[in-house]
Parts: sequence; structure tokens; C-alpha cells
Amino acid sequence: KAAEWDAALPYGFMGENLSITGLQESDAYIGDVLRFPDCDLAISEPRRPCYKFQAVMGFNQAVKMMGQSGYCGFYLAVRRPGTLAGGERFEIVPGPREVSIKEVFRVTMRGRF
Repeated sequence: KAAEWDAALPYGFMGENLSITGLQESDAYIGDVLRFPDCDLAISEPRRPCYKFQAVMGFNQAVKMMGQSGYCGFYLAVRRPGTLAGGERFEIVPGPREVSIKEVFRVTMRGRF
């Protein structure tokens, strides 16, 4: 059944409120700010898969595969409230650049599979 998920998932499939392109977990650092025209969102932590993720994906190895891939997504904290519209571009305002989302995710997933 895992082979069925080789195709791209539709936006919002995993419960995300915002989908962006052009920023991978290895290039996203805790404390970086995504500056949109009308709001600023700070990268705060990686998403971690839970039992709901495995149920939605529909196969027992979903959490393991997510952990091994390093692709997890991340949470954003509102720094400057405002509005967003589809297709808006953002710029990255670097934070302290101490640890990437990918690094934190790998550490938190270690030993889970």
C-alpha cells in the first residue's frame, strides 16, 4: 500500500493550515522568520507524526518512512498578524541559525523505529 503514496499528496491532506513551496526542512531553521507582505511567521519546531498520521496514510510503516525521509513540515508562530493569500511570495529573515528543522526532527525520531 505504501507504493500508492508515491504521488504528491493534495494540499491540506496532512492537516496543514498553510502550504508553501521553496523551503525544505534542511534549509529551515528554528527562529527564521517567513516575511509575507502583510504578516510575519516564525519557524518554531518540526511536526511530529502521531497515531492519526499513520491512520490517515493507511499503512503501518508511515511513521517510519516519514522519520527516515526527514520530511516533516514545521510549525509557525505568528510574529506579526495579518492576512495571507494564495500565491504570495515570502522572504526568509534568518534567525540565529543554530539548528535546522531536519536536525531537530532526526533527533526526536531517533529510536522510534
